[in-house]
Amino acid sequence: MKFTAVVVIAPDDLEDTVIEQAQRAGATGVTILPGKGIGGETKRTFFGLTFEGAQTVLLMVVGTHLATPILKAMHELLVDEDGTRGIAFTVPIDHLTGIDMQQVARFEEHLRREGA
Repeated sequence: MKFTAVVVIAPDDLEDTVIEQAQRAGATGVTILPGKGIGGETKRTFFGLTFEGAQTVLLMVVGTHLATPILKAMHELLVDEDGTRGIAFTVPIDHLTGIDMQQVARFEEHLRREGA
């Protein structure tokens, strides 16, 4: 079985929604990392305090067949007519070790159910 990493960087307030959408699209596990971005926009101030929005980095290792449906779900969540609220991308995995074989069995079972 081939694997792909799906990486999503989104505002903290979307973390739960990103996880729910990714799981609906087939992800079975998510690693969550706190983040802080430095972008091209100027920082906002409010009463002399600088506001920097906190971000969450969500990493999913999934069967390659699930990467596109998850990415499409992320696009629907993160992109609207007002712009974007995050970024999502995939990275192919050539070599992998340490993955729980029960996780692989769940991937394969998911494949069988979808094919039926």
